[in-house]
Amino acid sequence: MPSAAEGFRIETPRLLLRRWAAGDREPFAALNADPEVMRHLPSVLDREASDAFADRCDAAFVQSAAAEAAPFGLAAVERREDGRFLGFAGLHRHRWYPDDVELGYRLARDAWGRGYATEAGAAWIAHAREAVRLPRLITIVAPGNAASLAVAAKLGFREGWRAEREDVEHVVLVLDL
Repeated sequence: MPSAAEGFRIETPRLLLRRWAAGDREPFAALNADPEVMRHLPSVLDREASDAFADRCDAAFVQSAAAEAAPFGLAAVERREDGRFLGFAGLHRHRWYPDDVELGYRLARDAWGRGYATEAGAAWIAHAREAVRLPRLITIVAPGNAASLAVAAKLGFREGWRAEREDVEHVVLVLDL
């Protein structure tokens, strides 16, 4: 019997949020190696670390399907008009806050400023509310990342608390569902 995670997909007007494919690894490695994309994260990732991260993103679907009301993970984001891989967006349990589910995303630099993060985030919020039936979501953002803070505000998140873990200062924003 197939898992609920198999064939997972969410469609928005412009995006397809889906499980990862082998062809996603090369463009994902390129965005993870871009110093501007990774500016608010601890470091750029080499190809091996990028591939391992992609594996963890996709594995979250299988893990959540076994433990939650509906599957979720950090999905590949594909632009529907041309099939281009743009990055990832989705839900997962971050190791710093394992009792919460985080909305996270990372997009290639040339996909910034087009509303893709907000569109993907809104779709994931609807999934969290309607299918997974979560009481709230968090999102973890570097204090200096004005663009991600703005996306979180557009999606209705409010500041919950500030913290430092593993030498990384961050703001945890909360959205009650």
